[in-house]
Amino acid sequence: MMERLAAWYLSLAPASPPRYWREPRALERAQMEYDDELSGGFLKWFPSLSLAGKDVLDLGCGYGGRTVRYAELGARSITGIEPGDRQCEEGRCFAALHGVAATFKMGAGERLPLTADGFDCIVCYDVLEHVCDPGRTLSECLRVLRGGGSLYAVFPPFYHPAGTHFDGWLSKMPWANVLFPCRTLVRAGSDILGRRGEGYRPGDLRPTDKLWGLNGITIRKLRQITREFDADVRISLTPLFSSRNRKWESWHMKYFAPLLAVLRRLPFLQEYFTDRIILTVTKPFPA
Repeated sequence: MMERLAAWYLSLAPASPPRYWREPRALERAQMEYDDELSGGFLKWFPSLSLAGKDVLDLGCGYGGRTVRYAELGARSITGIEPGDRQCEEGRCFAALHGVAATFKMGAGERLPLTADGFDCIVCYDVLEHVCDPGRTLSECLRVLRGGGSLYAVFPPFYHPAGTHFDGWLSKMPWANVLFPCRTLVRAGSDILGRRGEGYRPGDLRPTDKLWGLNGITIRKLRQITREFDADVRISLTPLFSSRNRKWESWHMKYFAPLLAVLRRLPFLQEYFTDRIILTVTKPFPA
């Protein structure tokens, strides 16, 4: 009964995979990332951050479009890390097209294929909700940072209205994982995809996944993890429909941002009314 109710709820506002997922064109995704960064992208969340003259790690670099843009902004060196070889190869081709030097390596956040103390800055955009183990990933970031270097990360909490990440391929209905158990959503989603017959599948669930490709990181869990670090940790939360998130600006609901900002400050509601977690972790200088 619960599974059928979840399937009904998800079907109220269905979503299908975009064409560029199903029929990718060469360098298309890299160009999309690059164009988004030109219009603000990741760096809009950190207006005082300059990459000029720094050795930068782009953790979860996707198809390399942002990585290339960071190189153009004056990074002394730029390295992109991504688990998939196809993404890394597209990043290399895109960097060559733009005439910039950028290194791309396959790797997971929990075990970075990098030496210690090699970077001044790590940038990480909408990635920490996808890694298998956020705590180990953050520990690895501290390992590869130099003293005084910082990780800058932005990502949505799991109970964000679109925190299931279904809106790109299954359903645009909000807070599905608040209303239904994750196991129920997996069964209901699999059933919907089977009945559609589109041939798209989100991949296998990893042992640490709450939903496909999602570790379930919450604001509370992040605070618990970062308390263990010998580092300067700063966490800030942005409200839903904030002006810095263009995705929400098309909704008239943005006018409710002041009310949602109040709800975000209530401890028992902030998981549901936070748009993005903004995390900065600075490694101390060696004694």
